[in-house]
Amino acid sequence: MNDKQSEKRQILRELLVFSLGELLIAALMLGVYALLGKLDGRAVLGGGIGLLLAIVNYVLMALGVWAAADRAEGGDPAGGRRVITLSMLGRYLLIILVLYACAKSGRCDPIALVVPLALYRAVIYAGEFFRRKER
Repeated sequence: MNDKQSEKRQILRELLVFSLGELLIAALMLGVYALLGKLDGRAVLGGGIGLLLAIVNYVLMALGVWAAADRAEGGDPAGGRRVITLSMLGRYLLIILVLYACAKSGRCDPIALVVPLALYRAVIYAGEFFRRKER
């Protein structure tokens, strides 16, 4: 198996681990809503959109890092840095626009919308922790 296929396989594995972690966070959050008697369509929709937004953000981040690494390996490290910067700005703009639209619509619970995004790094760190334990 060549290096590109190995990289793709690793990225897909990490995406699966991240997605499962985010799904667990969303399920726990909705469980708390249910225990508090606040579980309704707004909470489920907000949690679902927050979950999808976190996963899309992760995928776009991975693609940006991969493209930047290709540029840097090709002898253009400044181009790689530009790719990372543009990727980050684009992802943040997308997140802000979706959060704003969902909050303005009134159809999503704002806390349920934000929790999967707020715990984004915690899921990444947990994935790293368990991956290091495997080795």
